[in-house]
Amino acid sequence: MEPIVLVALGDPEQKPRLYACPKCGAAHSPGIYLAKAEVAHAAARDAAANCYNCREHNTCSGCGEQCEKSYTKCASCRRKAAMERAQEVPLSEIEECFSFDGDGFYHSTQDASEAGETMVYAATFRPFRLDADSVIDGLLEDHFDDASEHDLIGADELRAAIDTFNRAQTCGTYDVDRTRRAAIASAEAAE
Repeated sequence: MEPIVLVALGDPEQKPRLYACPKCGAAHSPGIYLAKAEVAHAAARDAAANCYNCREHNTCSGCGEQCEKSYTKCASCRRKAAMERAQEVPLSEIEECFSFDGDGFYHSTQDASEAGETMVYAATFRPFRLDADSVIDGLLEDHFDDASEHDLIGADELRAAIDTFNRAQTCGTYDVDRTRRAAIASAEAAE
């Protein structure tokens, strides 16, 4: 659909100022684009003609099929791209893992297999840590402008205590590692 072209009243040249969606009226200004005037006007005109608010779906940039409006690729093409980005590693290299197609966390690949997963991402462990610089900066933030670590007594001891604390931590969080994946057999296939 052609967008509505808005011009300023009294403008003898009738230069377009805004472009609006013909269906909902959402206006798009070329002034928001950091580009030459011709390119900015073309972008605003295209945004009005292909109004995101009125669009019911996108066209997948991978295969050309329709896909959800909030994505530029369909689920199949997103999965294919994820497979290409992640290196396949032997299952024996992975312990804790995440679902490849969801956000489920598993304490073992056996748990993932029993849940019906056929592909998993590796997980990386991130223990609890304090950052000495952040602790000291936070302390100094509420004091006079020139306050620095040199004004503190025992800063070296604090840093040493924080290092000891950090080394002692065995709990933490598992983060998904989308650079490594492994194929797993289903529980039925393993029997």
